[in-house]
Amino acid sequence: MRRLARAIPGGMALGRWLRRHFDPALREIHRLQTGEPGLLQPFPDTLEERYPELFDAIAARLAELPSPRILSFGCSSGAEVRALKRRIPTARIVGLDLNRRVIARARAADPDGDYRIAAAPSAGEQFDAILAMAVLRHGQLESERPQNCAAIMPFARFDDALAALDSALAPGGWLAIGNAHFRLADAALTARYEPDPAEFPQLSHPNLLYGPDDRRIELPGRIAVLHRKLD
Repeated sequence: MRRLARAIPGGMALGRWLRRHFDPALREIHRLQTGEPGLLQPFPDTLEERYPELFDAIAARLAELPSPRILSFGCSSGAEVRALKRRIPTARIVGLDLNRRVIARARAADPDGDYRIAAAPSAGEQFDAILAMAVLRHGQLESERPQNCAAIMPFARFDDALAALDSALAPGGWLAIGNAHFRLADAALTARYEPDPAEFPQLSHPNLLYGPDDRRIELPGRIAVLHRKLD
């Protein structure tokens, strides 16, 4: 089919249009891309136990709290929430995602879970840990690797998302940012956070980063993944 489409003028574009309109998953992504101006990563790919070392570290840092409150920001189909529940059964975990299809899958897999179609937690909610994993990025940046990210996902969008997460994180709480195309060290609110020295093989050495001027930056030896909000 691909060979046939390439042989017909406009065939590839027509094929993409048909897939986007008749594949429910692609249709939902297209809806988000055209209707959510502040959208972050539009592609909801995830895996079970994707970041086990990080999940273990979060559990260890929250061990003294009898019922910690955790936010999975960009939870996709809930794999991250379920991984955290296995480690911290007493935790109260909220999963947020704008993609209606993946939230439906999360609710089906975990009927007792708190999964919401939302871009931010409810006003006044506070959490002891927030995970923003593989959401402060964009798949198109990864595939095209432009010198400037502004046309796809500007740094300001990352900064705005961090401000919303910061308002929901309790003092002394933990913020995990991983598999991102930006880093907290460059953000406007970086002075409010202390980086944790823990290193995570999957996450501490990104292959693509952009700075506050939207331009690609030279990759550091490592970046912090866990950050503690100062009291």
